[in-house]
Amino acid sequence: MSQIAVALIILVITVVLFIWEPIPIIVTAIGASIAFAYTGLIEVGDIFTGYNSTTIVLLAGMMVVGASLFHAGITDLIGEKMVKVTGKNERNIILATLVVSCALSSVCSNIGVMTAMAPLVTAMCLAAGFGPSKALLALLFGAQFGGFVTLVGVGSNATANSVMVEQGIEPFGFFSITPFGVGVCILGTLYFTFIGRKLIPDTGYVPEFAKTDKKPLDKRKAVIAVATLLCVLVVIAASPKNIPMHVAAVAGALVIVGTKCMSVQDAIKAIDWNCMLLVGSLTAISNGVKNSGLGDAAAEAILNILGENPSTFMITTVIFFTAALLTQIMSNIPTIMLFLPIGISIANQIGVSPYPIAMTITLAGAASYATPFAAPQNMMTVGWTHYKFVDFMKIGLPMLLVTYIVVVALVPICLPY
Repeated sequence: MSQIAVALIILVITVVLFIWEPIPIIVTAIGASIAFAYTGLIEVGDIFTGYNSTTIVLLAGMMVVGASLFHAGITDLIGEKMVKVTGKNERNIILATLVVSCALSSVCSNIGVMTAMAPLVTAMCLAAGFGPSKALLALLFGAQFGGFVTLVGVGSNATANSVMVEQGIEPFGFFSITPFGVGVCILGTLYFTFIGRKLIPDTGYVPEFAKTDKKPLDKRKAVIAVATLLCVLVVIAASPKNIPMHVAAVAGALVIVGTKCMSVQDAIKAIDWNCMLLVGSLTAISNGVKNSGLGDAAAEAILNILGENPSTFMITTVIFFTAALLTQIMSNIPTIMLFLPIGISIANQIGVSPYPIAMTITLAGAASYATPFAAPQNMMTVGWTHYKFVDFMKIGLPMLLVTYIVVVALVPICLPY
């Protein structure tokens, strides 16, 4: 049996188990990682390498910093103040969450934005009297939309530029992606606010970082918690080379515990270990799919579909949906690293400019909406919300169509073939 067939079998079984959940989702995720190893698609020693990552460290640190707001008793106050602006209206809170997360993630890491905003979004929802699951999913989508606005909005954008340099073509400028990103932000926000949120239930789940007894306001702890969170956010936004995001998050957590805003035991409880395990399992699944040769097979299929004289509409459509489907099972950076050289090669073979194809792959490769394992932040959101595979598909597949419409409309204007 070919490696591609083996990878597809494992993926199909994983997806089925994710949908029906006869066993906990974390068991399925780690089980898939082990299956990829013992079928030879990854090394056995690489099963758990995803847990030894800066993303895991970042998440742990930010969960502690975020939980300190609850322990200081200030989240109730913040939630009440913010709800005075939005009203106790779920739609308004979701809209505000989308707008703010779009703006912040255009210049900051989307995971950094999400981990910083999650406690505040949760506090708003609890103050308004409903569960935070829909708003936290809106936070995920807003952070993803905002990542399209500038070159530094999401790591996959920078990855695409690096691949273009390696392929010998001039990379995109800082704002080359901006027209597409603005379009995705506007249409995506309207879609989620008025349509998407109605497609999914409120799971009623409250994240671990917010599961603390309601505490009275402690002004000393509140000042320390808020100041620490703001300092960490400033460092994340500034992105100094000698202070990576995960180091800033851990330093913030150390300040929180060192000043006794939280005890060591409370800090450990604030870390959502289910969320961490889900995120860590993503690396093995992604590498297994990549190593199987599925991307090369997709490229061959594209060339067969396009033929000798394809229309530019057909080129954009086929390449967009191939990359978008791959990223739902491989994650965005591996998809772009694998597929962008293939796309540039396709452009050379059919005699068109590589730039519209490169932009299409960059946008489609980061459109990680429709499955829980499409990106680390998706897995993180599963831990926060307990949404199921089907919920991601319900709300994510239409969002892929929204992104496609933006690409098809703007490529002829901004990057003609």
